[in-house]
Amino acid sequence: MNTPETDLNPDDDVPPAAERALFLDDDPDVVEAAEMMLARNGFELVAAQTPEDAARLLAEQAFDIVLLDLNFQRGETSGQAGLAFLRQHMHDHPHLPVVVVTGHSGMAIAVEAMRIGAQDFVVKPWNNDRFLASIRAAIDDPRRPPPPRDVNLERSERDLIRIALERRQFNISHAAKDLGLTRGALYRRMEKHGL
Repeated sequence: MNTPETDLNPDDDVPPAAERALFLDDDPDVVEAAEMMLARNGFELVAAQTPEDAARLLAEQAFDIVLLDLNFQRGETSGQAGLAFLRQHMHDHPHLPVVVVTGHSGMAIAVEAMRIGAQDFVVKPWNNDRFLASIRAAIDDPRRPPPPRDVNLERSERDLIRIALERRQFNISHAAKDLGLTRGALYRRMEKHGL
């Protein structure tokens, strides 16, 4: 008796594994908002409230990306705790991409995070499409080396503004929002840098 050949593969019914994001943020409301947005887009989100929790999770589990708030205590806005974690992360996991999610630290801290090795940053409250696009771009290009360590803040600020403008196709309102600036402040900085 002849049996027809089939192309059945036992793995065909198994959905692809969700991409996994580790989000280091001490605000449960922010984490919940990110979790809902990411779940709708095929991600599993694991939360850590402290740098120590995040380091432990990174040692125990595999992730596709790290989302990093820069401040972990109420009222803290310097971003130094987040930058310290980022430095250690880039040393321990140089090929695991990081997107910084900042609300209070400001552009100078975002510039420093990009210098250390973060691939992008978004400003709270974020735009879901922009946030997801940043995550996707970071995952799709995980081995991009960190930008050159330019210790000149003026040049770094100019480069960051130029990147935001290009990413937003020179829409000033959108670029200003991404940078956490008002339109007027962005115009003044653009004029200062000859952009």
